[in-house]
Amino acid sequence: MTVMDTQALRSLVAAVEAGSLTAAARRLGVTQPAVSQKLAALESDFGQPLLVRSRQGVRPTPAGQVAYEHGLRVLADLAEMRSALDALKGEVAGTLRVTTNMLLSQTVMGPIIAELRQRHPRLRIDLVATDAVLDLDADRIDLAIRANAPGSGNGVVRKIGELDGVLVATPAYLDSAGRPSGPEDLGRLGYIQYRDDPEEREIALRHAAGIVYAPASPAFLAQHPALVLHAVTSGLGFAKAPRFYVEALLGSGAMEVVLPDYTPMPKPLYLVQAEHVKDAPRARAFVETLLATLGGVEGFIPAASRIGTR
Repeated sequence: MTVMDTQALRSLVAAVEAGSLTAAARRLGVTQPAVSQKLAALESDFGQPLLVRSRQGVRPTPAGQVAYEHGLRVLADLAEMRSALDALKGEVAGTLRVTTNMLLSQTVMGPIIAELRQRHPRLRIDLVATDAVLDLDADRIDLAIRANAPGSGNGVVRKIGELDGVLVATPAYLDSAGRPSGPEDLGRLGYIQYRDDPEEREIALRHAAGIVYAPASPAFLAQHPALVLHAVTSGLGFAKAPRFYVEALLGSGAMEVVLPDYTPMPKPLYLVQAEHVKDAPRARAFVETLLATLGGVEGFIPAASRIGTR
């Protein structure tokens, strides 16, 4: 391997993480023989096998694991060097690895990535869509957008705002089950809960007179945001939902607001940035586009409170 042949290291990293040469080739956008050739050259250079190949795929040998771990650091350092050099030119370029929950990934992230791609063609967003709270260091995340809580671990944390929510159900379900006259009546309705929220037997609701706690009888635990909507529209019960997510359904009459005088507590949104990107042009461009996009979202309440570095 020549000093500048980073593609061989990328092939090894991709093969170890993907578990097969075919999947590694797909990830890298090259052919499987090209990946095999790079790996063979790498093994020849190091003088020992790096992967165990079988019908089930590939896994690293002890030497391969060492090469993989060092390769990750080498590639990360090279990416940071390129980003630092681009920053000297004031250029927004490089890769930004971002994670956020399934709801935001399916709604606001598409327009954000499209706008960034148009404005900054050399910037690549690597989006990890998951409701799990990933570790920035262990999962090589540059920036995380988290709901409910900022999570633990290293990073610079900033509360960027809150998402206003509503209680919703179909008119047909409420016709059948009976519309609640107050929060105490919610306990007799089926509650469709999204797994991203803590398990609830009570729902905190805001009211002109203060915060009240309504009983909840979970009828269905949805594993995906779309399943929440499907369960509601199927007449299984009522659910909490961000206002922007159900705005069109409310406007069409397919859903109606349950207890209009009572609203769920807003869901806070936090931005967590790894130290090495907090001042990088690519991170600034992403955050500016994120905040501008969220500013146009129905029910988003912006904030500017910085929690700090941890």
